[in-house]
Amino acid sequence: MEPIYSAVLLRYGEIGIKSKQTRRRMTNILVRHLKTALKQKGISFSNVRNEYGRIFIETEEAMKAAEATAQVFGIVSTSPVYVLTSNLDDIISTGFDIASRDFSKELTFAVRARRVGEHEYTSQSIREGLGERIFEELNIPVDLNNPDQPITVEVRDDAAYIFTESIKGVGGMPTGTQGKVVCTVSTGLDSPIAAYKVMKRGAIPVFVYFDNAPYTGEGCTELAIRQATVLANFIYDFDVKLYIVPHGPDLDEARCHADERKICVMCKRNMLRLAREVAIRENADAIVTGEIIGEQASQTTANLKAISGVVTDFPVLRPLAGDDKVDIERFAQKIGTYKFAQEGLSCCTLAPQYPALNAKHEELAEIDANMDLDIIKQEVDNARVIILKSKKG
Repeated sequence: MEPIYSAVLLRYGEIGIKSKQTRRRMTNILVRHLKTALKQKGISFSNVRNEYGRIFIETEEAMKAAEATAQVFGIVSTSPVYVLTSNLDDIISTGFDIASRDFSKELTFAVRARRVGEHEYTSQSIREGLGERIFEELNIPVDLNNPDQPITVEVRDDAAYIFTESIKGVGGMPTGTQGKVVCTVSTGLDSPIAAYKVMKRGAIPVFVYFDNAPYTGEGCTELAIRQATVLANFIYDFDVKLYIVPHGPDLDEARCHADERKICVMCKRNMLRLAREVAIRENADAIVTGEIIGEQASQTTANLKAISGVVTDFPVLRPLAGDDKVDIERFAQKIGTYKFAQEGLSCCTLAPQYPALNAKHEELAEIDANMDLDIIKQEVDNARVIILKSKKG
C-alpha cells in the first residue's frame, strides 16, 4: 500500500524551556488555538494531542493542516507525517517506499533519526538501515551535511513518524500568555510590524487608529481597517477590537496653542494620550507604537523623549526603534501588510515644512497647560469600535 500522510507533527521552541507548570499551561493554550485555527479554516481533524516536546494533529488533510497551523503563534515548524509502528523493518520498508516515489536520483539525500522511549535498536540503526537501502537500490548520492532531499524518522515509544519536509512557523509564544496591549496603527509600513512583533510574544492586541479628519485623505480609515484585519487573522480565541478615534478635534486645539513647527510632536503626544485612555478602558498593560529612531522628524531621540513624557503609568513599547526601513519592508511583505503602504494614501496634511527636531517636554507642557485636554476623553467616548475577529469564530 502506498504511504499516505495521516498526521501533522508540530514543533514549538521557547515553550519547551519553561518550567513544567508553565510549559503545561502554555501548551494547553496552544492546543486550543490550533483546534480553533483548523475549525475556522474548515480543515477536518480527529484529534490534537500534546506529547512531551511535540504536538500531533491526526487528520486526512495533513498538508493543509500543516500549512495552516504554521501560522499560529507558538509554532516553530510543522511537518505532514506518515504514521506507522516503531518496528525497525516497517520503518525501513516505508521509508524506502517514500524515497522511491518522491526522491530524484539527480539530488542528494540523507536520513535523519531520533527516538524517545525504549527500543531494541538505536537511532544510528535507522540511519544506517534506511540510508543503505536507498543508496544501494535507488543509486541516490548521499550528503550528510547539506542534503537536497532529507528524510527524517522520529520514533516515539510504539509509533514512528516519517517526513520529508518542514514548513517554517511564525514562532513566538501562544496568544494569551501575556495580557492586552494597545497597538496604534496607521496606514504605513511601520505600525503593523510593531504590533505583529508584540503579538508574536503572546500579547492580545487592541488596535487604535487615529482618524485625522478633516486633515486626511479619503480612504485612510478603510485602509486602516483592512490593515488591522490582516493582523487580527493571526489571533485565535480572543475578540480583536479596533478603535477608530476621532483625532481632528484635539489637533484643532493643538493648532490654536502651538506654533507650526511643533504640531507633529503635539500630534504624537495627543495620540499617546488617546492610546492611554483606551488602555485604561481595556485594562491593557502597555502601548505599542511603530516609531523608528530618526525615521521622521518627530522620531528623533529628543522628540521621542518629549512625546513619551505624557504617559508615565503605562510602558510605551517601540519594537522597531532600531530597525532599518529595508528590514521592515521585507517583514511587511512576509506578513501581508506591505500592499497597503503601496496604495500611497496621504493621511495627514498638517506636516510642516520645517518641523521641530529637538522639542523639550517642559516647553510642550506649557502648551498643554493652555489646551482643553478633556477633549481626549470625549474623543475616545466618540470612538467607533469594530470587532475585527470574534473569539467565537
